Amino acid sequence: MSKIRERQFDHESELTAPTPDTEHWIIYTQKKPEAPFKWAGSLNAPDLELAMQFAGEHYGLDEACVAFVVHHADQATDGPCGIEPLEPGNANGTDGPSWSVFTLPRRGGNLQQAGTINAADAETALARATTTFADGKFHQVRVVPSDQLFLCTGESTLIWRLHDMDYKFAKGYSKGVRAKWTRIRDKQSYEEYRKEDIHKHF
Repeated sequence: MSKIRERQFDHESELTAPTPDTEHWIIYTQKKPEAPFKWAGSLNAPDLELAMQFAGEHYGLDEACVAFVVHHADQATDGPCGIEPLEPGNANGTDGPSWSVFTLPRRGGNLQQAGTINAADAETALARATTTFADGKFHQVRVVPSDQLFLCTGESTLIWRLHDMDYKFAKGYSKGVRAKWTRIRDKQSYEEYRKEDIHKHF
């Protein structure tokens, strides 16, 4: 055995506590006031506080938004995703706590908030959500207990840009390139260059 392997290490103090395991959180963003919240993605964080912070730092920079909501992944209950749009059911009732309803307008699309219903449990909530919101135009329903949805409007967490970051988007990049070219060339020369560039690459 090598000398380094035979060496004994003595620790003068206790080791620091391990980092808590992360948990999975779901994020929905609101692009404009009064607009529905739409599924934006997910992230891992050890607790709600960091999940909110990470959501603001990541999704607030990833797309322009004015607010977002977060919930633990375990709090979501999804109905089956049908090939055909869902039709209304006959499950009515107003007893039980509030549930937030998210609907999927098309397969492969993003869930968006549709409203709320009341139900005693998740299964009943799915049935009542389908009865209340299904109109033959969406394919899936998700329900989340309303008290497990956590909202951030930017009052305590920065979720929007303080400077122009349009360059991150295809439309912004094109706009930025156009502005730089037209500073040194006339508009017609730029358009001729752009058409030739598109022709070569696409």
